[in-house]
Amino acid sequence: MKKSLFQNVILMVTCLLITPSLLAQSPQGIPYQAVMRNADGSVMANSAVSLTFMIHDGTANGTVVYQESHSLTSNAQGLVSCVVGNGVVSEGNFAQINWGSGAKFLQVMMGSVDLGTQQMLSVPYALYADRVGVRVSATGDTLVIGNNSVIVPGVSAANPIALYSMGSGVTDVDGNFYPSIIINGQEWMQQNLAVTKYRNGDPIPTGLSDATWYSTTSGAYAIYNNDVANNTLYGKLYNWYAVNDSRGVCPTGWHVPSDAECTTLATNLGGSYVAGGKMKATSGWNSPNTGATNESGFTGLPGGYRNSNGPYTNVGYRGGWWSSTEYSNVAWYRRLEYGVSDVYRSNNNRHYGLSVRCVRD
Repeated sequence: MKKSLFQNVILMVTCLLITPSLLAQSPQGIPYQAVMRNADGSVMANSAVSLTFMIHDGTANGTVVYQESHSLTSNAQGLVSCVVGNGVVSEGNFAQINWGSGAKFLQVMMGSVDLGTQQMLSVPYALYADRVGVRVSATGDTLVIGNNSVIVPGVSAANPIALYSMGSGVTDVDGNFYPSIIINGQEWMQQNLAVTKYRNGDPIPTGLSDATWYSTTSGAYAIYNNDVANNTLYGKLYNWYAVNDSRGVCPTGWHVPSDAECTTLATNLGGSYVAGGKMKATSGWNSPNTGATNESGFTGLPGGYRNSNGPYTNVGYRGGWWSSTEYSNVAWYRRLEYGVSDVYRSNNNRHYGLSVRCVRD
């Protein structure tokens, strides 16, 4: 009998900083990803998978307040992705779940096999925020949430601050799901692109030797040191020719950000001298990971580079993300480093392999 040996519900804690007269908003759904495996531990690659999700109230054996099912197909790595709240409903109404009434537990079934039940933590309660009024007082120093208030010196309409909230995410042509974060109106992927095809289904070349990587003027991707574990952690490294290809490396409705859009992101996070810390994940970097708070939810990781002449370098120390903007014979990108809080605006030879984050159109 096939069963899953590993499952991972994505539960993201979202930091909400409120501007005046704004109501909190969250998408009606919770991203779920799991690597499906057979009983012998091998991945269930490219296999049909039927999942049922049940949300229990109060305890792991409590009343089922919501139930839905999904018919999915795993990718070559055995990964399936879906959004709880968007399936075929057999019990309850997701939009009417009272997230504020106490603990909730998620049970997952694959066919008739019980994959287990675990308590849901932060994300569902962001959904509860949809029903709670949030405002800043006319004097600009008091944040009011429902019937509660807290003094927030310096917050006022004349001194707006960025709003970070959970986006609805996107699935690429390979079936990879990327959660997303909205940062002052820009919706960014929270993970690096890992797609192997352009959006029209054409394959992006890979497996290039150092010499071919250096000489090609066509799109290509690589995986750091050709290690599958690095692909899982950091996604793929693309040359700029893939970024610039008219077939589109990002999912439909998304694009590689321009240099100006990258500058806007840094500005919204307080400027380039501090934005890097707000963009860096708090773990996964080499010490000292200076200033890392991931306050923005961008969750930047040090995926390293593939140099223009082929060798790989800087994993653990640096992460670099292409923009779509060319500059003479090079192209602009943004760089985060382990030892500083800055986000650097730099340019590189178009043969370099860098990470890609897409932004919604």
